[in-house]
Amino acid sequence: MNATKVRDTTALVEIGLTREVTWRVANDYYMHFGKEYPFGINFVFASGPEEPEVGELTAMLSEYFEPPTDEELLSAVDSSTSVEQRRENLTRLGVGASTVEDPRYREKIVEAMRSSDERVREAGLWAALWALWPQILPEIDSMNKNDANPVLRAQAGALAGWMRREGITP
Repeated sequence: MNATKVRDTTALVEIGLTREVTWRVANDYYMHFGKEYPFGINFVFASGPEEPEVGELTAMLSEYFEPPTDEELLSAVDSSTSVEQRRENLTRLGVGASTVEDPRYREKIVEAMRSSDERVREAGLWAALWALWPQILPEIDSMNKNDANPVLRAQAGALAGWMRREGITP
């Protein structure tokens, strides 16, 4: 692709990453590689100013990397056999979420954020962090105000605050 590496960062755990590398592909179009924390899920995505061109770059990346389908990501959450596997699959679901809210994804994320198991609620919050849909902000606010675990309340509050500072609001 004759891409030029413009960023290579490690250990940004505070924003959920342990590695991020960005290449300029052409003009203002970029390919990003990330490795999330805590499961080490690798992902690649494209960015740039014009949606059609970003779509073309995304299609090229999809052909090369063969990402899981929506159905595979959704069914993995449903077929999880342990809390830890469910946590990882929820995080993978969030990482794989579209930039446009998908009701099927939202249902899984919100269900997790309302779970009686705080470990699952935390994974739901992680999935919301990756999805970053404005429409999920009220659910994050609810966790911030009402979660029984003070650590999860603090994490939800930090995410809600960051989303608002970035203009990600309903």
